[in-house]
Amino acid sequence: MKGPIVVDGATGYVGSHLVAALCENGFDVRCLVHKGAREKDIEFLKSLNAKVYVADLENDSAELNSAFAGAEIAVHLIGSIAPPKGQTMQNLHVNQTKQLVKLCQQNQIKKVVMVTALGSSSQAESNYHSTKFQAEELLRTSGLSYVILRPSLIFGRQVGNRDSKLVARLIEAIETKPVVPLINGGANLIQPIFIGDLIDALLAVIKRDDLVNQTYELGGASVISMKQFVEMLMETLSIKKPLVGLPTPVAVLLATCMEATSRVPLISRDQVRISKNNNVCATNDLSIKLGIEPRHIKAGLNTYKEKLALV
Repeated sequence: MKGPIVVDGATGYVGSHLVAALCENGFDVRCLVHKGAREKDIEFLKSLNAKVYVADLENDSAELNSAFAGAEIAVHLIGSIAPPKGQTMQNLHVNQTKQLVKLCQQNQIKKVVMVTALGSSSQAESNYHSTKFQAEELLRTSGLSYVILRPSLIFGRQVGNRDSKLVARLIEAIETKPVVPLINGGANLIQPIFIGDLIDALLAVIKRDDLVNQTYELGGASVISMKQFVEMLMETLSIKKPLVGLPTPVAVLLATCMEATSRVPLISRDQVRISKNNNVCATNDLSIKLGIEPRHIKAGLNTYKEKLALV
């Protein structure tokens, strides 16, 4: 078994699932947790017997240095499609990756695994995908051994208290709003990947040394529209609400107002940009290169029934 693994963003959606899987597989896991993390998310990590270090990548501290000292692998998960007011994607994705790379170089980390997003590109219109690509480039040119995973929309919940931000917003809208708004009617295509399949991919690239210095695009078993995904989610929740299409100009206006008045807006202008494009793998590396067959979307959605006490 490999030596200690540092996981940043450990209290997040992917982080909590990954830490649970690593602990179950017998790894020595060090969780890097930011100072504003929720106590119940920290307690969940501790319940797994993972070690918790409260520190921020951008602030040098004894706690931060202790987390990386003697570690062999680092998993970089910090990021957000909807950062709160006062936080930027440039800082979350680019600046913090720069600090992560520096720490890994100083501590001679043998391999760095980073989760970004399908659609990351230097030509991306959205700030989310363009800053994710900049983060990738920092790692690719660092001289460190690396693996980059680019998943499509992640869904489902097996452990912990968190869901992906987009799915959490959709569930909130379905449960509390009279109608569910969809930018451009939800016509954009996605390839949703079940969280369990993403975790299997992470375990594979962590354990195997023949997969390094590669970028893998990961998707689920089906290509569907965002509208179809929301309809399937409503079916899972046993709630039926009307879907209302928002033309791009209307969505931009609504997003501008929400950004001005909400700490975390329900819709942002960057999400409007993202919705203009499909989010589908050219070739699904999950099965082709990693040998993992994605589970059916309905099986993944059914995990919400237990976790959200819907049955």
